[in-house]
Amino acid sequence: MMTKHWKRFIVAGLALSLSAFMLSGCGQEGSAGAGGTEKIVAYGELDPQVSGQQIIAEEKGFFKEEGLEVENKLMNGPDENAPLVASGEAKVCFGSIYNNISVAANGVKVKVLAPLANAAGTQAVVAGKNTAITSPKDLEGKKIGMTNGAGVLIAIRNMCAATGTDINKIQFVNLQASEQLASLDKGDIDAMAAWEPWIGKAVNQGGKELFNGVKSYLPGAEGDVHWIDFYMTVQVQDDFAKKNPETVKKLLRALHKATDYINEHPEESAKIIAKRINVDEETCLRIIRKNRYSMKFDQQFMEGTDNMAKFMLDMKNISAVPKLNDYIDIAVMKELYPADVTAE
Repeated sequence: MMTKHWKRFIVAGLALSLSAFMLSGCGQEGSAGAGGTEKIVAYGELDPQVSGQQIIAEEKGFFKEEGLEVENKLMNGPDENAPLVASGEAKVCFGSIYNNISVAANGVKVKVLAPLANAAGTQAVVAGKNTAITSPKDLEGKKIGMTNGAGVLIAIRNMCAATGTDINKIQFVNLQASEQLASLDKGDIDAMAAWEPWIGKAVNQGGKELFNGVKSYLPGAEGDVHWIDFYMTVQVQDDFAKKNPETVKKLLRALHKATDYINEHPEESAKIIAKRINVDEETCLRIIRKNRYSMKFDQQFMEGTDNMAKFMLDMKNISAVPKLNDYIDIAVMKELYPADVTAE
């Protein structure tokens, strides 16, 4: 999701795109599996917000119910998946809208088939245990650790605009999430701006969450907020979607079942997902409860995506904002679940 992943993507993507042509037989299309099922490979991440439905659909048998045999390849992060998407190797990939925009802006022919979760609640700012914050303006003059270009900056900007805090008086220190955690504990920074699971780790070591994308705990500005949208999605290569329209429908039907299951059974979902991604159940459940799992193509998704693209342009992570129609396809969801598609 972050800038460092984008830099790696450019280098690795160019290299792997060459090998993709040499190894074109390795590209995954819908193929026949045992018992007449269709076999596909789906790439994701060891993350309950990126691949929650992907994991649940496999473990609860929703893929099989739709006649799919899915091999889930869960990577450590988007920096591993991005070059595979660029080369065409990853025909089906789960990730963030940040990455969807990145690849689309660089001419890769992909389509977002559906949103999966809004992770706004996991994008947060945590004050150190010795940092006193009695009002939002107390953040002025404070040192906040944050990865340059991180999406959480959108939430910080909107918080400042909503509370009259001067963002130019905040000192941002460029640190990766793990570095932020250590610096916060030592008192080298006053607060950190990151995402889960680092937010929970910071709180566990004595920090206090000040706000996230949907909730503010800032003294004098407490309550529900709408300071960022950060969507997770499922995307496919254009050529895969065109060659395998029925497979795409089966995939979305299985993921829709998984979405309902997570919302209806969060505790059981946390047990299943935690085991698959090797985290403790408590952490997994905390992250699940901070996310809003939904496959709805609504106006909030469209506006949140557009805002993210404009932010990336402002951060110079992309050279131009790609058109929504170039990388988002609402047609299949509109056919399968018309009530879930309220935005054109």
